[in-house]
Amino acid sequence: MNRQVGKSIDDADAYPVFYRLRQLNARSLPNGNERQEYAAGRKGDCKLFFEVEPLTRRIVRWSYEGSERECVIPSAAPRT
Repeated sequence: MNRQVGKSIDDADAYPVFYRLRQLNARSLPNGNERQEYAAGRKGDCKLFFEVEPLTRRIVRWSYEGSERECVIPSAAPRT
């Protein structure tokens, strides 16, 4: 997942596009970036968050919310 940082959120190989994740929400952050929320995992019980620069559409940070079992992401990943 750390390889997503620096990619355009719209790239064909960006995680949410490649895996056709369902976007749940998007909101503006105080720093001007946008936080996009996606449902992930087999049942959609994992939430993935990508912080995106609005002008370049580049991913600058990511995090997740949910158990390791739901998200299938190593524990070293940043949590929300």
